[in-house]
Amino acid sequence: MKRPHTIFVKLMMPICAITILLLLSASITVSRIYTNQTENAAVSSNLEILNQTDTSLTLVHDHMARIALDIESTPSLVRALMSDLDNITEEWKARQNLSQIFYNMPAAMVDYEVVVAGKNGIAVGSGNGGVSLSPDDLFSLPVFRNAIQSGYMEYGGRRRGFTFTTQNTPVIYGCKALTNTRGETFGALILLIQEESLRQFYQSFSNKSTNILLMSSEGEILSSNIVEDIGANNFELLKTAKENKEKQREVSHNFRNSIVLSRYMVNFDAYVISQITSSILLKEFWPRFHSILVICSALLVLLLVSFLTMRKNLLPLRTLADHMEGAKGIPEPVSISQSKDVLEIQRIADAYNRMINSLNDYMKEIEKAHEKRRQDELNLLQMQINPHFLYNTLDSVKHMVEMRHSSEACQTIDSLIFLFRSTLNKMNAKVTVSDELMNIRNYISIISPRYGGLIQADAEAMEDCLNVEIPNLILQPFVENAFFHAFQRTKSGSIHIFIYQNEGKLFCDITDTGDGMPKSQVDTLLRVHSAAGSGSRIGISNVRERLALLYPGENSFEIISEPGYGTHIMLSFPAKKKDPFSEV
Repeated sequence: MKRPHTIFVKLMMPICAITILLLLSASITVSRIYTNQTENAAVSSNLEILNQTDTSLTLVHDHMARIALDIESTPSLVRALMSDLDNITEEWKARQNLSQIFYNMPAAMVDYEVVVAGKNGIAVGSGNGGVSLSPDDLFSLPVFRNAIQSGYMEYGGRRRGFTFTTQNTPVIYGCKALTNTRGETFGALILLIQEESLRQFYQSFSNKSTNILLMSSEGEILSSNIVEDIGANNFELLKTAKENKEKQREVSHNFRNSIVLSRYMVNFDAYVISQITSSILLKEFWPRFHSILVICSALLVLLLVSFLTMRKNLLPLRTLADHMEGAKGIPEPVSISQSKDVLEIQRIADAYNRMINSLNDYMKEIEKAHEKRRQDELNLLQMQINPHFLYNTLDSVKHMVEMRHSSEACQTIDSLIFLFRSTLNKMNAKVTVSDELMNIRNYISIISPRYGGLIQADAEAMEDCLNVEIPNLILQPFVENAFFHAFQRTKSGSIHIFIYQNEGKLFCDITDTGDGMPKSQVDTLLRVHSAAGSGSRIGISNVRERLALLYPGENSFEIISEPGYGTHIMLSFPAKKKDPFSEV
């Protein structure tokens, strides 16, 4: 017979292989550290580029804002844009005034042109050749509408300008709405900046791995060191820039294998963005990974062999664990055929099976003890009912004898004999609803004569309930309590028992038209245990405890009562057809 190996021998070789793997992975870790340092250095340098670009573009905006303010405050501008151009002379004068304004424009950090347009239909530019768009087209620009709403200079971009000197080049333009003292808009002031002039502030910092651009809050690329991208939309990059702004950060990783640095510029309502492509950044570093790739391949093979070896040898333990995890209650013994070659696993499986067998035996003993205890408790409760019921019945017979109603006394004794024959030999049994109704009616015939017919009682059930099982004498205490306690003041009335079933439950309603009880007394009855008190308290507590033992968690008990209106008791438990062959 082949001797099984120990688990130590089985796992020693894979552990050695994993140890070698861990040692070799150190080289990969060093390479990763180098990669992170390279990326961090690039991020740090590009943050400086963002700072410089932000500062430069802010200066450009400030300069353009001062020029716009100077032009806007020129009196001849208002006269030219609000004059009546009905004749050629007036139009010539207006254009001359505007040309004089353009002639006095100062030099700026960037190449720019000025275009003014009025609601009177005039549009003049500072460059040679004039304006290629009509005033109406200029007023329909989205930037002009934004400028009217904000009252400030708003910026936009176009792949082609709208003056004859910029119509073939990308431009960034700022627009200012011109209004009079009454707040009425009479024209527009537009400053066009050639994109290549603005690009000079950051182009020297860009390289193959780094792309720097200016993007509007609408997602349009206003300026970029990649000329082909100007005027295009990049909503995915805009989303990353907005997330950086919302989270108050400037760096975001893993955007299409790149690093995105962004900063929001309030004056331009735009984002200056530096996008670093990691693959290009580390391109010179990739050749060093060839050797690492070979090592990783060898290590991957070792890892795979170790994994398969360990998986094969630990499969019996996994089978045992799955068996234990999937078991409900106490599981069945397990048979692990794969464990025969491993001594320790076979011993674990044998010990587990012995434990399961011991637990099964122990649980059977506990179940028997629990059932015996439950039966003893039910017997005790039944013993409380029968003597109490017998005492009250004999008291009624005594009353009839004293009243010299011998025939009624004999009839009562006959009913008592019949009742005892049908119930006392069924201690703690579950009888049918039909039998329980007969018992209740016999009891009513026993107790009713004592009250001279002043208290009328009846019991009935729906036909589909007659063969449903019900605990023996479960309703008798309520009838007894009603006769003895419910009519102390009213002296007369009725007691009605109705049994029906609904949605798998049997419902028993006991209603009397007697004195009723205040809520405080009802609460006291529901709190009292059968070991304390007497009379109605014992009967009610007895029934509740029997229901709890017979139908744990599946029964309900409720008392509704009000002084002067009687009492309504409702109890329910699962409805189950009576087995005619069950033990009685």
